[in-house]
Amino acid sequence: MIVGALLIFGGSASATPAYGTKMPAKNEFFFGIQQYFIKHRNLEDNHGWLHSHQNYLALSCGLQEWLALDLKLSYYSTYNFTPDPGDEIKFNRSVWGGGYGFRIKAYESGPVKAVVGFHHYSIHPNMLAINGIKLKGFMEEWQGSALVSYDLKHFTPYIGLRYSSTAYVVWSKAEKRAGIKSPEGQRLGLVTGFDIPLTKRVWVNLEADGQWLDDLGLTVAMHCRF
Repeated sequence: MIVGALLIFGGSASATPAYGTKMPAKNEFFFGIQQYFIKHRNLEDNHGWLHSHQNYLALSCGLQEWLALDLKLSYYSTYNFTPDPGDEIKFNRSVWGGGYGFRIKAYESGPVKAVVGFHHYSIHPNMLAINGIKLKGFMEEWQGSALVSYDLKHFTPYIGLRYSSTAYVVWSKAEKRAGIKSPEGQRLGLVTGFDIPLTKRVWVNLEADGQWLDDLGLTVAMHCRF
């Protein structure tokens, strides 16, 4: 099932994971591995688009029964910027990256659960030298989400809305630092996903997102409770 999903969606994906509605209890921890892609994320005012492949080690901490802190550290993430028009600029030697956020359990009754969350990540690669000009840049995303799930025992599907803003920030010795964001009209999207338990402590999370008629995305993650 996981392999099939990767073959279908792995070539066109975007945005940071919303993590689903499965949250650690107070003083409980979830450890996981996340992988996701940005196939073609447009930037405002026809500045071009971004492409990215991201990998993270993720840790979620239960601060309260209703509140979880989500942290992640990149172990190899890259991105490419394609101006319109222009040649692709590849930031493919990542130095560091990471993210943080939180989720709040807004409602729970029987198999039904509602969770709202906020997450941010950034990727900081090595400096590039293009035509003798040293170029620095990083990519980041801010995201808010609201999800509702229904526990079917063998798996837990969820659906919700996501508002996200991707930014490409670049500067050089010849130019001042400048940031380019994703278009305002392409920041709201639908999120669908499900958690599949493998054991009592281990489960897989699959998540697809769409910025309405623009990007389509997939997240694949595996988590362990401890």
